Amino acid sequence: MSLAHVTVLFDSPLLRISGIDCRHPRGGCGCERGDERTHLVLLRRGGFGYHLRGAVHVGDPATALLYRAGDSYRISHPFEGGDACTCFELMPEHEEELFGRRLREERDATRVVGAAEQFRHCVLHAALQRREADRLAAEEAASLLCQDVVRHDPAPTTPLSPAARRLAWRAREALLADPADDAGLAALAARVGCSPFHLTRVFRRAFGLCLADCRTRLRLALALERLADGADDLAALACELGFSHHSHFGATFRRHVGLTPGAARARLRAGGLACMSRHLIATPFPGR
Repeated sequence: MSLAHVTVLFDSPLLRISGIDCRHPRGGCGCERGDERTHLVLLRRGGFGYHLRGAVHVGDPATALLYRAGDSYRISHPFEGGDACTCFELMPEHEEELFGRRLREERDATRVVGAAEQFRHCVLHAALQRREADRLAAEEAASLLCQDVVRHDPAPTTPLSPAARRLAWRAREALLADPADDAGLAALAARVGCSPFHLTRVFRRAFGLCLADCRTRLRLALALERLADGADDLAALACELGFSHHSHFGATFRRHVGLTPGAARARLRAGGLACMSRHLIATPFPGR
């Protein structure tokens, strides 16, 4: 009986994200492993040892472990209590772009995980468990997180080129044309004529927000328009706008607007600037 429970949280042509809950007791090395796709492992709890080429690398919530396809390795469990981690497996054709051309030359299998990156990791894992992250949001959040952990995408010091800025604008136009479209990162990148991970970097630099955030804002703008027009079936509206389910729509709406969709609809139906003034008075600005 396996002591590790593996759950596939997300799977697409770009990457697969799995949650692993291991209850293995403290102990030495297990059997030889290998023949896997390149993947990055981020831990949420506990730790384990990664034995590769005569060296031992230890992963924990502050240290990610990078496995390169073709390597042979073994796992040990130097701590009590097992571990819980998230595995980000990349499709082979995208491996070099996300993790860098020098991947094969690097010998260190560990990467430092900062507190902000760990927070993003936990937020993404929770959203995937609740099935609240659509394809574009999951792919983009995972790719940006992996890039930042691997340090392949350092902070830019030069402005975007005109060609890169035009590319970002084409992506924004594609989102604006159909915010409810559930197209993933690969499809959107193909539509504007570039690679998926290049698009995530360029768009974030051009507009200061992610593709998924931009699409969410466009969807909420449509939601407000439909509510103002008298939309009654909130579950149908959530589906129409591309949200995974009614509760996802409600939570997203409340987080951004400050009201539930039902409360917003009531205020929109009341009409007039007086209604808006009451809402602004009752809703303090962030930081107050």
